Amino acid sequence: MMAQADTFRETVPRNKATVVGSRATTLPGCVAGVPPKMKVRQAPKHGKVSFKQINGKLNEKSGRCAGKPVKGTLVIYKPDRGYKGEDVFKVGFVMDMYEAGSGKIRNVVDKYIIKVK
Repeated sequence: MMAQADTFRETVPRNKATVVGSRATTLPGCVAGVPPKMKVRQAPKHGKVSFKQINGKLNEKSGRCAGKPVKGTLVIYKPDRGYKGEDVFKVGFVMDMYEAGSGKIRNVVDKYIIKVK
């Protein structure tokens, strides 16, 4: 199993649920994979995290797959009512890696550092 993680820094408004991240999988040939099943691995101290599955299109950073349909999962953060300041949480998921037919499993735990204004 291979681990990978990213750190995301976002500024969000008080008292409002905001999309702070997303993940999707694409199979060889630019075919949409199964959306990652996300889990909160470390809960925020001053808010709540939820997830929403969506259908969308890959952006221009996706190279030759840009514009292709994809199924993904949004990460949504909602601060506690009236809270202002920094909050931190971690979200994890496991997915298959399709790198040169390797069939490896990738275990991802992303860290989110949220500034609530």
